[in-house]
Amino acid sequence: MTTLHVSYSITDDCINHNSYGAICVWCNCCGRVDKKTMKEAQLEYYKECLEEQYNFDGWIDGMRETQEKNVKENIEYFKKKIAEVEEMK
Repeated sequence: MTTLHVSYSITDDCINHNSYGAICVWCNCCGRVDKKTMKEAQLEYYKECLEEQYNFDGWIDGMRETQEKNVKENIEYFKKKIAEVEEMK
């Protein structure tokens, strides 16, 4: 038996960091899978990212101040993106 693995490259407008900028993870944030559910997928993705920031605990000695600043900025960014997507729905 032969096994075939097919992967797709990301679209130009990919927003999902889990793709590492290379391989599509089929999140549908770009609408590749279903244009009708694209906004819902984006909203779910941004909410997951926001939750990751709220739960961040990978503090590094000597870097905490910088990390806290970055986490705070990330939280504001994801809140903004959630509001934008909700506005478009």
